[in-house]
Amino acid sequence: MPRPATDLDDHDRRLVSRDLDARKPWLDPDEPVALGHVLYAAGELGRDPGEIGSRLAELGYRVPPADLLAAARPDDLPLLGIGNHSRPPWLGPDDTALLRAHVVWTADRLKQPPARIAARLVELGHPGPAPDSFPEQLTTADLYLVRADDRLLPDDVPVGVLHLLKAANAWGEPQEAERELAAVVAVRTRMTELGYRVDPVVMGITAADLTLLGQEPGYGDRLRPDLPVPLHYVLRVARKLERAPHEVAARLREFGYRSLPEGELPRSVTQEDVELVERGWNSWLAQDDRNWFPHVVMAAARTGESPAHVARRLRALGFTVPETALPEEASAGDVDLIDGEPVRGENGSWLSRTEPVPAGHVLFRAHEQKRSAASVAARLRELGYTRLPDVPDRDITSDDIRLVSPHGDGAAPVLKDTVPWGRVVRAAAGSGATPREVADRYRELGYTDVVVPDGPLPDTVPAQDALLATTDTGWLPPEAAVPVPHVVRRAHEQGIAPAEAARRLRALGYPDVPSGLPETAHPGDLAMIHEEARSDRPYLPLTGVGARHVQTVADVLGSSPHEVALRMAALGYAPAFTPHPDDAVLASRDADGRAPWVGREWGLGHVLLAARVLGRTPEEVADRCRELGYGAFQFGSCEVPDAGGFEDDDIVLLSAHCDGRGPWLTWERSPSLVHVLRCARATGRSPQQIAERLTRLGLHVMVSPHVEVADLGLAEAVDRRGGRHWGTGELLAVASRTGRSPAEVAARLPFLGFQVPGLPYPQRRPGPGTVRVSRTG
Repeated sequence: MPRPATDLDDHDRRLVSRDLDARKPWLDPDEPVALGHVLYAAGELGRDPGEIGSRLAELGYRVPPADLLAAARPDDLPLLGIGNHSRPPWLGPDDTALLRAHVVWTADRLKQPPARIAARLVELGHPGPAPDSFPEQLTTADLYLVRADDRLLPDDVPVGVLHLLKAANAWGEPQEAERELAAVVAVRTRMTELGYRVDPVVMGITAADLTLLGQEPGYGDRLRPDLPVPLHYVLRVARKLERAPHEVAARLREFGYRSLPEGELPRSVTQEDVELVERGWNSWLAQDDRNWFPHVVMAAARTGESPAHVARRLRALGFTVPETALPEEASAGDVDLIDGEPVRGENGSWLSRTEPVPAGHVLFRAHEQKRSAASVAARLRELGYTRLPDVPDRDITSDDIRLVSPHGDGAAPVLKDTVPWGRVVRAAAGSGATPREVADRYRELGYTDVVVPDGPLPDTVPAQDALLATTDTGWLPPEAAVPVPHVVRRAHEQGIAPAEAARRLRALGYPDVPSGLPETAHPGDLAMIHEEARSDRPYLPLTGVGARHVQTVADVLGSSPHEVALRMAALGYAPAFTPHPDDAVLASRDADGRAPWVGREWGLGHVLLAARVLGRTPEEVADRCRELGYGAFQFGSCEVPDAGGFEDDDIVLLSAHCDGRGPWLTWERSPSLVHVLRCARATGRSPQQIAERLTRLGLHVMVSPHVEVADLGLAEAVDRRGGRHWGTGELLAVASRTGRSPAEVAARLPFLGFQVPGLPYPQRRPGPGTVRVSRTG
């Protein structure tokens, strides 16, 4: 049994990973290793296939025989990759049924005869189709014949009729019958030439069969043998072919369609019958359709027949329509009445005759049809709807519809049965009425579930206050606790303090609102309460606010983590650390408690300066900085090095401008030679002493023993140029800028780490003027 991949070294992990990247997915220890994997590994790792096989065998994997590995060649790899490439996945023992299609695609890609590809695969241990079972030449069309739904076509089962129809693009159009039949026959013939077996029933296919099989049961679909055949499909095809429905079903069964309509089929079908089962454009009644009643009403309104007559005819056609009391007649207005679009209920777009009819639906349809709400309810009762609301016997006005629409604009969908308290508040704000008066008006319109909180209600509702109760999906429920992020967000939108927003929500009837919130507004509140400090991200949990989030917010706001942490604590969030007054000093770049702030880039120099200002050890300062989140974005250890104590000049050496102030060199980075020379000039030390000290301070510095402070100008000039290999033109240009002779520049550049051409250079220093640079090698 192979060892787990996690117990292996890096080399072996690459070997047992499918993509040779030492990561999942791993080779399956229960399956033999594919020859393609061994050849692929040999090529990528520069090893012999036999060596790769031996090592995999040592690791417990089943590998191809040694003689097969010895016979395999690198150019065999394209033959072994599935999917027209020389990379995994590889052909395995389970892919035998796909070898014929694989040979066709590989032969086309390699521009070789398919018989040669098939013969070589047999030599490589993949016994598949006989080489002489392929045609001598392939066409581009053959590539698509051996694929089905973007997969290689297996040859262990006969090719079905659906594949032939798709390949021939045959849809059973009567006016194209002969052309389509010829196309299907041509595809059938070519499939047999490619070595595939064709379903015997297809050998006798006719033009009528194309009509039988080529119609669309739904928009853009074909009739599939693995799915149920709809009853309406059988009836429509029977009408088109002028055959009995049971004959159509029998022929479909011969073509492999097993899930056919249940029950007895009618002896014949008329055009009126086909129109009777049509619901809309390319939409049809199902045999056991739960929305049979709306269909009956629509068909009756369209044909002028009674609903009872329509129901009887549908039952005779084989549809399941219960024998129940139906209205004597139906009109187009009735279809609108039972269409549930105004409330969009859970039962789809139609009203359910077993569920209560929403009051909002009755009101909306009454206003639409310019009838009283009571008359609409009466008609619905005649149509078989018994659970109706108690609505007023009067016309419904536009004001009524605006009242029952969620946004007060009169648009559907309207409120169904429940009126949330937030909607009552908003209606009161828009009308000038009291919330209690608005609630009574909803009840008069037939709403029985009007949410009103316990306790005193406000007499008036300012428009801005009503917005406080809205959420992204509706309104705040008065019985639930109002979340802190909701209060903060609404306060931010209105430019008021969170505490003021909380007081207004309590006055609106929301008793459980967070207390103790800040009395001042803050422009960064939204960034603080969202993940990643982005308003399009989810709200942040109140507990366990990490230092990284605090630092991210500080970066976004250009503020200090200390200020952010204090504000978040005041908003009710619990940072992972306790804010301290010294944090403002730690967060400031110059350790003075003021902007500019350190941000994500910090280093040992900042630690040393803050330690001196606060009278604390560098280790204490570094630990606290990490607690504040500074280390979350840094590479390296961010640990205070053992430098044998710290000197005053260390702060100068670690500052980016060699002035003892920020910005700072970041942890474990390599400062430039220019920085070393500037520090040497600022401190009076030699460049080598500066380099040695910076190394003790944890930075990576290497300086030639021949470098001098006088090389600073030259180093600044070459630092701007970049590159390590110089031509004569660049050297002369630098000599001109620095006032040195070309010979002096050429002599000093190697000490600075640059290579120059070994040529004799002038000793004379350049005079004033412009040097024309020619870049030469």
